[in-house]
Amino acid sequence: MNSSEEERLLVQKAKGGDRAALGSLWDELTPKLFGYLINVLRDRALAEDLLQSTWLRAIEALPNFRQRGIGLSSWLFAIARNECRQHWRKSKREISLDPAVHDRAGNDHRELESQILVEEIMALLSEDDRELIRLRYLADLPLHDIARILNLNF
Repeated sequence: MNSSEEERLLVQKAKGGDRAALGSLWDELTPKLFGYLINVLRDRALAEDLLQSTWLRAIEALPNFRQRGIGLSSWLFAIARNECRQHWRKSKREISLDPAVHDRAGNDHRELESQILVEEIMALLSEDDRELIRLRYLADLPLHDIARILNLNF
């Protein structure tokens, strides 16, 4: 999205029932949201399910959405984060390994080694620190929005 003003206008149109505006928001936000969910859940099918439930909750709540210092993308990531928490509560936080995400054939061993190193480093961090990194670098959210999502002083 080019600007927060463009996002604001699309949100207003979507709230008024404009399906094309909602589609534009979907097209713009879904790739980062899906990447975030795959990284958090490590299960492609589950990430797809929670992506759908996240958007469903967002669309249902969209008429009440007010941009009070937080953009739609940050609000959507907060919903996704809550969907993950709800899933973990129900499943007692069992996360299965998805071979499609981790076992990739190819000759680029450096990329695989880097990915393993990143995953090992991430495992050393607290869940709160991992969440902060995901929201900043996968979701590409501004620090102010991350602080609001995570209830941190900024």
